[in-house]
Amino acid sequence: MMVTFISQCQKKALNRTRRVLDAFANRIGDNTWQTVITEDGLIAVKTLLRKTATKNTAVACHWHRSRSRSELVWIVGNRRCFNSEGIVPVNRTRKNLANSHWENDWMYLPLVKILSALAALFHDWGKASEYFQAKLMENKNTGDPLRHEWISVLFFNAYVNGETDEQWLNRLINAEFDVTTLKQTVLKKTKAPLYQLPHAASVLAWLIVTHHRLPTLEKTAGKPAEDFSSVFRRITQNWGYENSYDAEAFKKNLPRCFDYPKGLPSDSPSWLKECKKQATRLQQHLPLLEQAINDGSWRLILLQSRLALMLGDHFYSSLKIDDPNRLKNRELALYANTERDGNKKKASQTNFR
Repeated sequence: MMVTFISQCQKKALNRTRRVLDAFANRIGDNTWQTVITEDGLIAVKTLLRKTATKNTAVACHWHRSRSRSELVWIVGNRRCFNSEGIVPVNRTRKNLANSHWENDWMYLPLVKILSALAALFHDWGKASEYFQAKLMENKNTGDPLRHEWISVLFFNAYVNGETDEQWLNRLINAEFDVTTLKQTVLKKTKAPLYQLPHAASVLAWLIVTHHRLPTLEKTAGKPAEDFSSVFRRITQNWGYENSYDAEAFKKNLPRCFDYPKGLPSDSPSWLKECKKQATRLQQHLPLLEQAINDGSWRLILLQSRLALMLGDHFYSSLKIDDPNRLKNRELALYANTERDGNKKKASQTNFR
């Protein structure tokens, strides 16, 4: 029979193995031998190798059954140097690759990642208001006249400003922000900020406004929505995003929700840098989003993206301000939530990323 011996020996075991194999086979490489040998001869080789084997010994014998097929006969020494077929590994990983062929083959997975990341960059803009910042510093548990996610979606609508997805994404990539115009547009308080947006902007607006709660009405809104855009046409701030139970307090504090004395997230260079990265990716995947809208997959994409956004938001908010997992760039003196210090609460700084 024709056999090949492969040695993966280390240190002194290499020389001992070479002496044995050189006596029975032709060396055709530094650590490879080949020969025609009988079954008795093969048993003798194995016996001699086992007598001199140490923890550094590793020899595999392959029998050439035909021109196109070989078979592992035995391994002497450290079996971890070979796999079950006697093949030497060239790379190692601790990842579980057993299910990778079906766990990572969903074509819309990149969209879920991009949409949840870009929505995360806009989802807390409403927390930059004077009212919300004062509430955190004073540790008040009162409801906002307008919830911060509704104000955030107003800002996002104002930034899109009726443009196509390609146009507003280009401005975002180039860090073009006219803060004065944004504030003036937001003050108009668009009645339906999720409506008449291009497709990518509509999806992002939905994620922003629902990252804490879904829109709700005490009574049914009528017939079920028939298409993608009609879902967003109906949603207004009274779908659970305003606290008007105290009319006097609502009227008094509402202007404070549109006052931003400490700036907005767009004043942060690190925020703009991350926006450029994610906006570039979304621009490249716009055809894939259109395909998802056409085949109905957008519902599942929204569900998965919202889940990722909410989990990321809860995880990041749970971190201590000095946690190394928190981002270090905090260019703005803004607070997004409180953290516990014993039995007390204190505002926790963030850079809205």
